[in-house]
Amino acid sequence: MKTSFGRNTFLFLFVLLSKMAIWAHPTGNMITVGEFVLWPYVDPVDDLAHHACVMVWHPDRSPKVLLKSEHAASDFMLYNRGETVYAIERRHIGQTQKFEVRILKFRIGESPNIIWDWFEDRWRIGEGGFMMPSDDEIVFGKYPGIYSLKRQAKPAPYFEFGSPINRIRAVQGNNLLLLGEDDCWLVDSDGNIIKQWNDLLLNEVAQAPLGRNQVFDADYKDGELLLAYWGNRSYVVMADTGGSEELLKQANPLVPHWVAHYGEGKLLFSSKLVFDGSNPKPQLRLYKTKNVVEDVWIAN
Repeated sequence: MKTSFGRNTFLFLFVLLSKMAIWAHPTGNMITVGEFVLWPYVDPVDDLAHHACVMVWHPDRSPKVLLKSEHAASDFMLYNRGETVYAIERRHIGQTQKFEVRILKFRIGESPNIIWDWFEDRWRIGEGGFMMPSDDEIVFGKYPGIYSLKRQAKPAPYFEFGSPINRIRAVQGNNLLLLGEDDCWLVDSDGNIIKQWNDLLLNEVAQAPLGRNQVFDADYKDGELLLAYWGNRSYVVMADTGGSEELLKQANPLVPHWVAHYGEGKLLFSSKLVFDGSNPKPQLRLYKTKNVVEDVWIAN
């Protein structure tokens, strides 16, 4: 049966992350900046202290660490406006059991600038996606809504929406993609619905990872909705004209969690999720056609 992804899921994930250092991700997201692809992970991949990093890949080069946190138990969340990249860096303060975040701004090849210095994060900013209309405002998704935070202020609703929202993503045309529990919406900056997709989840899935039948990530471009269907261990594309296609089906222990359109191709990110004391092992692949799927980053 279909399983709701709302508040109970986020509580479940938080508890699991708190108790199991082996699950380094899927906190974060994947973005494309021209031909560059950026995503967060930990460096080294088997670092149980969880020093977060931002990886970068270009078709002419091998993946490498672009940015690394000095802090254990850290994460990065990413957003770009054109060639400008914004990174939320989060660290966990063990003495107080609180989270702090700061915001970095940079272009690839340049050193990052700190535009918001460390402040306490009571809202887990960026986990549900974010964007920055300006250097002075963060718009972020947090179940069940979408909120705006300005410097030295408290979050306020960005716009009212009639259904719970789990995740947001800025997409082409200055629009937003909103991912719900079993639905997805393309909306304008005021929350007006442009397109809507319903019944994303299958009624029955076999051996859903951690028992969660959910879509974890989504992207939209040129009439195609791209989904990382965690619960079914698959990647799916849905067209505006109707119908859906399963691009790639994975087997246990691989778990899909991030997607991104990339030119005519599609970037599919997954990890080997096991519980043997090791960190998840990432797999990033570039889907071109059914018969052409290239490895970008496969950790051993």
